[in-house]
Amino acid sequence: MTTLQLAAGQGLSDLQQKFVVALVSAIIGAGATLLVHFLKARSEPRKRISWDSSTDPGFAAIDDPEIRDKLSITYGHVAVKNIFSIRYRISNTGNRVVKGQQIRFSFPEDTQVLEAYLSPTPEPELRVERTSAPSPRDVIYKIGHLERNQDVQFRFVTAGEAANRWEAVPSNEEGDVDVQKRGAAEKKEDRAHVKPFLISVFLFLAVPYTLSSSLIDVPISESLATITRVTFLAYSLFHLSPVARTVRDLLNKADVSPGQNTFNASAHDTGTLVLVGTGDINGGVVDFYRQPKPSHKKQGVSEEWAEE
Repeated sequence: MTTLQLAAGQGLSDLQQKFVVALVSAIIGAGATLLVHFLKARSEPRKRISWDSSTDPGFAAIDDPEIRDKLSITYGHVAVKNIFSIRYRISNTGNRVVKGQQIRFSFPEDTQVLEAYLSPTPEPELRVERTSAPSPRDVIYKIGHLERNQDVQFRFVTAGEAANRWEAVPSNEEGDVDVQKRGAAEKKEDRAHVKPFLISVFLFLAVPYTLSSSLIDVPISESLATITRVTFLAYSLFHLSPVARTVRDLLNKADVSPGQNTFNASAHDTGTLVLVGTGDINGGVVDFYRQPKPSHKKQGVSEEWAEE
């Protein structure tokens, strides 16, 4: 109504006044429509589960193969080698309940599954149970009911030369369940904000300039430009946080160059050497030497080396 009064005060004709009102309504309506469409897309029913896993070798700190061959572990009075601890977590990251979710864990041949258990123990309402598997290489679990943000952790203790080459195969009788690695779904949603953000920024810059350069009187064009800026600025701010996370992820990837591997070493009194880096070590030499203790003898006498 304010725009219509301003247009009438400028002596515009009835047709021009209707044009101004229609233009303002179109700008506000377009922004509102885009926002509603995006919010509706986010609230649509979707079943999605995310997973993450880790495989930790039992003899990870012993890198000498000759020493490793001399070591053995007994499990149930039976000697086993190449122990691995496996953790697999599955979470409901969608906005709907997931029912009847099955996960089949497949292990290589000659791999012993020493233990298969759930930790922490899930609530009984989740109805997690181990079912029979057609192959001795497989372990199958079924989750009867998984609410939003609930998760289940599966753990295994395995032994064998290729025990770390396992895989998990999820399936669902009802179907229509999106399965993604943890973090991938969130990044995908963040990337979906990039296009509308760029469009809103472009319109925020271009439309007010076009209105200012039009034949409409200055007070009217300035009012329209202000309305346009506020509308598209609000829409772009809605997408700002996901876009910022996307840019941060891209910058983090750029910081880690495939051709540049960096490692930091830290030694401890217990004799442990910890290497933290961004690449693979294909060969190298680490020299260990003692630091000399300060000598309490008179000058001219050589320093004493520290005794262990």
